[in-house]
Amino acid sequence: MENSEILLVVDVVSNEKEIDKEIIFEAIEAAMAAATAKRQEVGVDVKVRIDRTTGDYLTFRTWTVVESDEEFEGGLEFSASQILLEDARKIQSDIEVGGIIEESIESIVYGRIAAQTAKQVIVQKVREAERRKVVDAYQERIGELVTGIVKRAERGQVIMDLGGNAEAIISRDDMIPLESIRSGDRIRGYL
Repeated sequence: MENSEILLVVDVVSNEKEIDKEIIFEAIEAAMAAATAKRQEVGVDVKVRIDRTTGDYLTFRTWTVVESDEEFEGGLEFSASQILLEDARKIQSDIEVGGIIEESIESIVYGRIAAQTAKQVIVQKVREAERRKVVDAYQERIGELVTGIVKRAERGQVIMDLGGNAEAIISRDDMIPLESIRSGDRIRGYL
């Protein structure tokens, strides 16, 4: 993906879905890191950072600094995402246990499968952001009456469209007994 394409995708998705650009950048970084990690050895941590103004991106392999070899003698396995403190201090002298060491690695050329992986991660992150936005919008309205249109009534519950990509589900127990509700009816509910 070219730098200008990254910025274009961020602008388009941000405007279309009304989601903060930073969330889109983070989703693309996570997607690119996931695609790159698939091409690395098992257990490797990969991070991607995108420059928010130019669209340039850098790829890093990261290690978490651990105490010493003694922790791994009891049959525990040493992970590819960990580095011993003495080895880490050769790279960065002031590093402590729990710190992160980063090494710049070559960014991969994304093929079809990597692009599919990236797309799945981006779509997932965008959906999560949309859900969070809807929850935040209605969180402050708890205890209020809301009006909506019945989308469908099924199996003892009614699905109500509140507008703005939000739906509410009203169970049979929460409805007025013997109330007749059909699709398309405008109803009120207590949130």
